[in-house]
Amino acid sequence: MTKQKFLNLSILSLLVLALLGGCSILGGKKAMEAKREAEKQEMIEIVESEEVQAIIQEEVDYYNNLVEGEEKPITSYEVDYDSLEYHPMGGIIIKIIMNDISEQYVSIDVYIDQNKEYQQSGSVVSGEFSDYLVAFKEKVEHDETQ
Repeated sequence: MTKQKFLNLSILSLLVLALLGGCSILGGKKAMEAKREAEKQEMIEIVESEEVQAIIQEEVDYYNNLVEGEEKPITSYEVDYDSLEYHPMGGIIIKIIMNDISEQYVSIDVYIDQNKEYQQSGSVVSGEFSDYLVAFKEKVEHDETQ
């Protein structure tokens, strides 16, 4: 075999290998995207279950009950489905946006206990929501003294 043929064959072989490698990378990427989408759909189904909706409602009620009287600090809430993620220690992290203000939120951790029931294991309150609650409570108390 001449040097030129050998060189051409080597280049052709490298191109074929590069093409095959690129296809397998793309196939792997699509498989990972499909897996992430399936996981996201599974989390959405869990969050929309009656048990988890009751946990979310309990969390909202807790903050509404911090203030006495008819006027409540939370007028609306919604789950931020785009931010759903699995907790590293198990369970799901659910972000609940309060009053249609994305900076005012509570994130809760929900997991399945040994009895196969959903439980809340903790929560994180955004600084903006915390400030809002304090200001709201002060306003209500001020209005009551007037």
